[in-house]
Amino acid sequence: MELQENMMDELPKPEVFLSQINTLKEKLPAILDDFKKYYIFYNKNPEYSEYQQMFESIKGNLQSINSELFMTTNNIEKGTEYMNSKFQILNKLIKKEKIKNSKLKRQLGIVEKKYNGSDELISNYKEMYNLDYLNNFALIMGILTLGVLLSKKFLEPAPTV
Repeated sequence: MELQENMMDELPKPEVFLSQINTLKEKLPAILDDFKKYYIFYNKNPEYSEYQQMFESIKGNLQSINSELFMTTNNIEKGTEYMNSKFQILNKLIKKEKIKNSKLKRQLGIVEKKYNGSDELISNYKEMYNLDYLNNFALIMGILTLGVLLSKKFLEPAPTV
């Protein structure tokens, strides 16, 4: 429990990432509209320095949005890697505790069954399902093959005498 509390304190909240992404999402349509407009103006009239400046400014805004999005994505990936490493540590601790638990059960005389009835029923059901699935697949393939063969037979022109 202590590991989980420390892990959650060190990570930023998902709401922070969502707000950053939503802010970028809100900015993007207006910037793209301006980009389209000044791209056309700049390419039609390259002699006007005002169009060139506006085009370069908007291009810079798009690049800054791209870099902000990259930073946010990078932070999310770092958080994910951090969580994965902590979960691996937690998984190792759980495995140790399971081993310790089974030893204590043996000392108490609690017998563990390898397979109980429900596990056996589940595996039987899965096996039956797989066999039925294969049977249905073979049946469909047979029908398709027969259909193709019959269509070739009936579509051949009749011999003329």
